[in-house]
Amino acid sequence: MKLVASVTRRLSLLLCTVLLVVGSFFLTASPASAETYTVKMGTNKGLVFDPKVVTVKPGDTVKWEVGNLPPHNVVFDVSKIPTQDKALADSLSHKKLESGGKSFELTIPADAPAGDYSYFCLPHRGAGMVGKVVVAA
Repeated sequence: MKLVASVTRRLSLLLCTVLLVVGSFFLTASPASAETYTVKMGTNKGLVFDPKVVTVKPGDTVKWEVGNLPPHNVVFDVSKIPTQDKALADSLSHKKLESGGKSFELTIPADAPAGDYSYFCLPHRGAGMVGKVVVAA
């Protein structure tokens, strides 16, 4: 009788352990998936970024698409980003002028501080071609 009780206890313990391990797979939180946001430049709306403001989270991607009125680029204004860090502004910028139909992407760094990141198109800044990426916490 003691042998049966001992085996039953061990099997019960084993079953509980297996259920606990299998159950933990269902309880783990899956990581939030990153989003991609598209900003159009130089479309039939003129020399503008459309939309002008994009709100993202660290890890998200912003894709800029050049429309029919090229050339365009994206330069982040060092005086209008949260850290006013020139190296960060340079790393975010895409200074190469791109022609119509081209696109380029920027993935917001995971350690990017929350805040407003203003940018502009270098050849069309005087025409008011400015935009903003808002990094939410």
